[in-house]
Amino acid sequence: MPGDQVQPAPRILLTQAELAALADAVHRAADAGSVRDAGGGGGVQGVGGVAGAGTVAESAQRLLEELTLTRRLLDSCPAGVAVLDRELRYLYLNDALARLNGVPAAEHLGRRLRDVLPDLEASEQLLEQVLRTGVPQVTTVGGQTPADPGGDNRWWLGAYHRLTGPSGEVLGVAGVVLEVTEALRGREDLVRAGNRMALLDEANRSTGATLDLRQACQALADLLVPRFADYAAVDVVDPEGTPRVPSERYPLRLRRIALATTPDLAEVSSPLGRLGEFVVHRAGSPMAHVLADRRPLVLSHPDDEAVRQFTPSPERKEQFLRMGTHSGIYLPLAVREELVGAVMVFRSGDSPRLTDADAELLGDLTDRAATGIAHAVRFTREHETALEMQRAFLTAPTVTGPGVETLGRYLPAGAGAEVGGDWFDTLALPHGRTLLVVGDVMGHGTRAAAAMSEYRSVLRTLAVQSSTPDFILLQAERTVLALELDRVATCLLVLLDPRQECATFSNAGHVPPLLVTPDGTRTLLSLPVAPPLGVGLGSFSSTTLPVPPGSVLLLCTDGLIERRDRDIDSGLRTLAALPLTPTAPLPALLDTVTAHLDPHTSEDDVAILLARTKPPDPHTDRMPWLPAGWLHDPGPAAR
Repeated sequence: MPGDQVQPAPRILLTQAELAALADAVHRAADAGSVRDAGGGGGVQGVGGVAGAGTVAESAQRLLEELTLTRRLLDSCPAGVAVLDRELRYLYLNDALARLNGVPAAEHLGRRLRDVLPDLEASEQLLEQVLRTGVPQVTTVGGQTPADPGGDNRWWLGAYHRLTGPSGEVLGVAGVVLEVTEALRGREDLVRAGNRMALLDEANRSTGATLDLRQACQALADLLVPRFADYAAVDVVDPEGTPRVPSERYPLRLRRIALATTPDLAEVSSPLGRLGEFVVHRAGSPMAHVLADRRPLVLSHPDDEAVRQFTPSPERKEQFLRMGTHSGIYLPLAVREELVGAVMVFRSGDSPRLTDADAELLGDLTDRAATGIAHAVRFTREHETALEMQRAFLTAPTVTGPGVETLGRYLPAGAGAEVGGDWFDTLALPHGRTLLVVGDVMGHGTRAAAAMSEYRSVLRTLAVQSSTPDFILLQAERTVLALELDRVATCLLVLLDPRQECATFSNAGHVPPLLVTPDGTRTLLSLPVAPPLGVGLGSFSSTTLPVPPGSVLLLCTDGLIERRDRDIDSGLRTLAALPLTPTAPLPALLDTVTAHLDPHTSEDDVAILLARTKPPDPHTDRMPWLPAGWLHDPGPAAR
């Protein structure tokens, strides 16, 4: 090799020429001995009686055969074999090692290891340790040799030990080397495949573990940063702004649901988009094509024109340049034919550029995540629809009769649970009475909310026509069966009559009410309970109890008192022990209820209705449908 200084090889091993000369000499000596024996010479006895009675020539012949066999074993061994001196200069190597190194054997001899193979990792340090300590080493060494013109790293498994002379002097080091590149690459492929499957499983689990859309999208963004990108955004298609996703005619409107950035980009990337805002991509833009074609798009070497195409505005382009963004990938979020949204990832600064290989892996990852996000999107839309229906129905005007004040509150379940069919209602009835209603339709979602509206309408209509709560429930049962409603509902009716200072109750499978009298006594009323409405087994009864003026009634649905970790009996005991002061304002009483029972932790929605009675004032309290003057004093003549 040019520039290398070749040192004379120390006399440890015979060269091939010397071995051939030695063999020739042994053969000649053996031939001469045979001639003397044939002439009647006495011969010479073997040293030490080797093999019984052999000659020196015979012993030398056996020694030569053993030496020759050993060299053949070394020379033809498929593993690389080498002997180096104390300066780590090559004294011997076989053809297998020369092929592994990519350097002819003759160009090794007399040269140091580092001069022949300068790109091996810490090889000389390892051999120096073996020379110094005498402790054999078996290890894997990696690096590059001239045998691989592609310049890829390769790996060798080597076993090294120290060589010593008859007196214990250190002669050098010997090594046996076997290439394990393919085995290690195969193992690395298996590891990468395992890591890939674990990553895809993590994406599937993290996005599918919740029905909360923001949580599912944020889980995906957090999975991408910083593991794969410096910036990631997850957008969901807005169904109102983008009924279709063509690439040529219509703009595309997405809502930004999740963001994740490295700490260095947290501040500078904020103008790119904030959570909850709409991001509009013009028709024919790269994002429109990505979502229309359902294929990722890689921007690995952006120029000004490419950045302009990728950014919806000049301001965005400048922002990307300020971030030092040098590559990005746009990926679709889709489940079969259903388009869910899009994912954007970018790298900047010293991070390596994103490639097609990255796009392939990220495409698999987003495909896995898309299923969980799609479920969250569908649930969120149904949840919001049902919630809007509930709110629309419950904000309808309610009217109470004289001597009654009421306050109701509807508390939808958290974003991770479904809205149900809970409702409350109050109606003013003839003769100064007020009907209180609290009900709960079985099931959840939009259909339950729609069924709730039908039950509410039926009860309102029947309440005006019927006289007692049990008869109202009986007529409602018949109506529900005639209408073939597919949802049953529990319901509690309370007919308050402040003039008579009493209330009549009828219960169809519902939670009992709590009565708080003016002296502060709290009583969870034990009422006869009939089956829910819609079952077809109703045999309803009424119970009339005294309700002094100033009493408070608390009606609720089971979501207030029942939890997965708490049975309904425990919840009822907590309800009966609420520290309710009957003279406190109703909003304060409602706050006390929610503070002690914490309905926000419920997996079901909750309806609460509070009512307080007071003595009616004949000069101010009148029926809402009566014209002014109907309750005035007509005077002595009229009396």
